[in-house]
Parts: sequence; structure tokens; C-alpha cells
Amino acid sequence: MADHVSVRMYDVGFGDSFLIQFPVDGLRPFRVLVDCGAHSSGYPRAGWQPEDVVRQIIDDVDDGDGLHIDIVIATHRHQDHVSGFRAPVWSNVTVGEVWMPWTEHPTDPDAVALRRRQLRLADGLHQALNLKLAAAPGDKRLTSLLDMVTNALANEAAMRTLHSGFKGRPRHQFLSSGKPATISPEGCPGLTVHVMGPSRDERVIRDMDPPAGQSYLRFTDGDHAPDAAGVQRPFTRQFAFTEDTFAAHWPGLVLQPTIKEAASAMTRDDDVAAAVALDKAINGTSLMLMFEFGDAFLLFPGDAQWGTWRAALDNPTDRALLERTTFYKVGHHGSHNATPRELLEEVLSGRQMWGAAASVHHVGQWPQIPKPELMHQLEQSAQRVRRSDEPGVSADGVTVVPDIGIDFDIPF
Repeated sequence: MADHVSVRMYDVGFGDSFLIQFPVDGLRPFRVLVDCGAHSSGYPRAGWQPEDVVRQIIDDVDDGDGLHIDIVIATHRHQDHVSGFRAPVWSNVTVGEVWMPWTEHPTDPDAVALRRRQLRLADGLHQALNLKLAAAPGDKRLTSLLDMVTNALANEAAMRTLHSGFKGRPRHQFLSSGKPATISPEGCPGLTVHVMGPSRDERVIRDMDPPAGQSYLRFTDGDHAPDAAGVQRPFTRQFAFTEDTFAAHWPGLVLQPTIKEAASAMTRDDDVAAAVALDKAINGTSLMLMFEFGDAFLLFPGDAQWGTWRAALDNPTDRALLERTTFYKVGHHGSHNATPRELLEEVLSGRQMWGAAASVHHVGQWPQIPKPELMHQLEQSAQRVRRSDEPGVSADGVTVVPDIGIDFDIPF
């Protein structure tokens, strides 16, 4: 039996797709696929499509005895995590189980209501921003917002596959923190998966109803779009001080981060506030999982936001697990709002993780992803830190496979 857990981070650009293979004595590896998606604004190279990574995954799991993946996990429904599941070829792949957050349960009334609110906001924003771009083609701000909202659309074809498109009638589990607290999958002795998020408390997952006064929400109800030409909303950016201007007028006055964020939210244009709220709400539903196998503790938090992290850090059992992390799938592509400083500077202080992997791609409208300060701190906290857009060269325990991804052989 192999002496390591194999993790392949596929090069999908701005997105996530990871194949984990746990060794099983005398048998084929136990395979877990975590996400399969890419954002349409951040494909890794010209001409690439999400179906390309699907073909590679199928090649990787084809052992001559059929195509089989033991567990498929969709951490949340964002395009950059699920778009690859729209490929029809998934109907040829036998899947044992499918795991999704509780918010994707088809009949849970709370989940249904939450999805309807989020998707109604996404559809309304999408229509509104397209209308604005038609009037102002090339507007980079509107283009960036539209990219963010497109990521949050229903992704119906992909979600249909996850619910009913695989071969083998897989069992579906819709997970939330502590329910169940742990899963010991059949067919992989020694593997325990700890479910750390999302919460069922909407305040924790940051589910936000659409902000008041959002006229574009009416588009999905059949109303006509208002003519916004010449209309000035109060408290838009032209009324906001920059930090430099503020400091020049009131030197030495320092605001607490929470107050600055609240003030910033009040000065956002309506469409900016709604797009950010929508993005956070869906990211907040993301699964946060810890795979325990021997001495290997693999942390896969999807795009979990602060609410989920805060709940995990405040839970003694979860915090003790986080202290044992040996491999970290960097949250939200290295965004500033997905990896708490407390995790790296306090919880993991005094020890080094074996490795960390960031699935990223430079996208012009999001120049601070991955956040440089975060990547610097990760290099202090882990022995091997790799990002998919700058793979480097093969080294101990890390193998770069050109145009495919990076393999990590994690000892257990």
C-alpha cells in the first residue's frame, strides 16, 4: 500500500478542482473529487473549456475496470466550482456518493427558500447589469460586477448532473456543521471526514436578503427596467472620502475595521452592495471539510466566509482539528476574506503544515486575488506552497504536470 495520500490540483484557472486518492490495501485507491469548475473570466489558457478538465479527470480514474469515483463533493454552487459538471460525459461515470451543503437539499423548506432568494437576486442583477453595459459598453466596473454575478447564477446543467446525472444511483448527503459531525466512508478504512460547515444559522453563513430599494429586483417579476439616465442615488462613491483625504483632514484618527466596513457598505452603489452581498451569501454556504487519514489532516474549506470560520475557530473540537492541519486547500483562491489571520498566526503558530495549494489565475478585475500578504504568510506557515498559475518545478512530494496541474504526495 502507498505511504501517501495523493492530491491532484487541476489547472482550471480561476476555479477549483481537486482529486484526492486515499490508498486502500490490496484495492484501487479510494477517490474523492472536490469540485470541478472554472470562472469564465479566468480560464488558464486560450481555447480551454471546463470540459477539458473533465476529460482529464476521466482519464485519471480510468483503471481499465470502468470509471468510478467514490465521492463527488460540490462545496457550493458557484460557477467556478461546478461548471465542469455540466459535461454530458458524467453520465458514464459511476459515483458512490454525492455530498453538497444542506442549502442544496431539493425538499428542505429552509434550503428552498434560501435558494429562491439568492437566485432571484442573481437573475435580477444579471439583467440589470447587462442593460447598464449596453448603455456603457466597455465599463470595467460594470464588467467586473457582471462577472461576479454570472458566477452566482443557477448553473442549472451542472446542478442537474450533481442531483441526478451520474451513473450508479449515488447516495446523496446534504451536510451542515455537526450534522453529522463526522463521516467514515465505506470502502476506505481509516478515513474520517469532519464536517465543519456550513452552519444552518443564516446569520453565520451570511445569507442576506436583497438590500432595500433595489429596483432591479423587479425585473424578474416582469416589470420594465427603469430609465436610470440622469438619476443620482444618494451616498454613491462621488460623495465618499478616500482614506488619504480623510487622513489629511483628521490625522491620527483611526477607525476600527468593523466601522470602516460598515461605512464602506453605506457608500457603495446599490448594484455593488447587492453583488457583494450575493457573492458572500453563496460563499457562506460552502462546505468546510477536514479529511483525517492517519497523521494526515487535509483541510478543504471551499470558499467559506468569515461566519463559517468564526464558528469553527470558536468550537473547541473544530479548533483542535484545525491545529492538526497538514495540508490546506487555500480558501477562495487566496482572497482576503477567506483565510483568517488567526488560523495561520495563532492556531498554527509554532508548527508548519506539510503543504498548501492555491487554485488561482490572474484576473484583471480582481488584482488582489491571491492576496500577496496572505501568500507571504502561507509561505511562513507551510513547507510547500504552490499556486496553479505559478507551479514552479517538481520537488520533494510535489510533481508539476504541465498543462494539467500539480500533484501532492502527502505522507500519513
